[in-house]
Amino acid sequence: MIQTAKTGCSLRGGAVGPGRLYRVSLAIDGDARPHIAFVSEASDHLMYGFRNSSWQFEEVPTEAGLFAGSVRFPAMKLYRGDLEVEDVFKWRPHFCYQAGLALKHLAKQPRRDNPAAGAVWKKHFEEVDPVQVTEKGWYATLDFDRAQDNTMRIAYFDELPGAAKRQLRLATMTQSFEPGVPNTWTVDVIDGGDVLGEFPALARTISGGGAISYFERNARQLKICMFGPFPESPAVEVVTGDVDNDDVWSSVGASFQFKFCIAYGSGGKLRYATRTGINTFDIQDVDSGGRWPSLAFDDNGTVHIAHVAGGTLKYATAATGN
Repeated sequence: MIQTAKTGCSLRGGAVGPGRLYRVSLAIDGDARPHIAFVSEASDHLMYGFRNSSWQFEEVPTEAGLFAGSVRFPAMKLYRGDLEVEDVFKWRPHFCYQAGLALKHLAKQPRRDNPAAGAVWKKHFEEVDPVQVTEKGWYATLDFDRAQDNTMRIAYFDELPGAAKRQLRLATMTQSFEPGVPNTWTVDVIDGGDVLGEFPALARTISGGGAISYFERNARQLKICMFGPFPESPAVEVVTGDVDNDDVWSSVGASFQFKFCIAYGSGGKLRYATRTGINTFDIQDVDSGGRWPSLAFDDNGTVHIAHVAGGTLKYATAATGN
């Protein structure tokens, strides 16, 4: 259970955009510095910030890494770079988002042909899944494989205009370490039925598996789909049916005790669910708010959560015994 009280702060750099098309992403680097990405209410541009002694923010040049444009469904993760020889490639931010109805990826990192020049956006832009009748990149979220750190995966839905069906898709990146050689992407449909899920969140584990939490609109349930090297994979469980929001965003992570934990908002509160057994979850109220939560564990096992309350972006940390 959460053992210490939250530590809240108000973050500057632009108001968080309203509505169902936005997400706040939080990640913690190896020096325990928080990094946050969100969409500006004023411009619909993607904002990225990190904290040293104070918060520093910049607009992300989402149009081919050259200039900022309007985006939807952004998500961010930091690349741990455990297999990298040079430290300059570690803890760099990677983003996925929808722009022009397609799924796109962008990173801020050094160029491999000149790593000493510092981190740049240019030349680190990719169109992962182009629009082909169906829109791509709805509710996109990404994470890196903790068992083989160079593997990135993006979970998202496609959307066929005028149809009630959606497909859950998973894009997997094979990273190139050679200057001038592009990364390659493989896209798989992992749920092609009458999917009415929304707002997926993705977490990876050290065993090579992972979990996706999402809101199922028909049943009004928060669910989790777990996958990996076990016979029942993929396994779907209901985290809770006690939701009273029209839209339930969540964020999932794997604790240092190998338990899946989900932060979500319901009833005007930020809530924290821990999977304690098969179809069993311990749920706690953490704070008021809970809109667009993003959960991350640092290298000490401390949980960090960013979320929105009344239009204010909030940040909370707590030690956890789970």
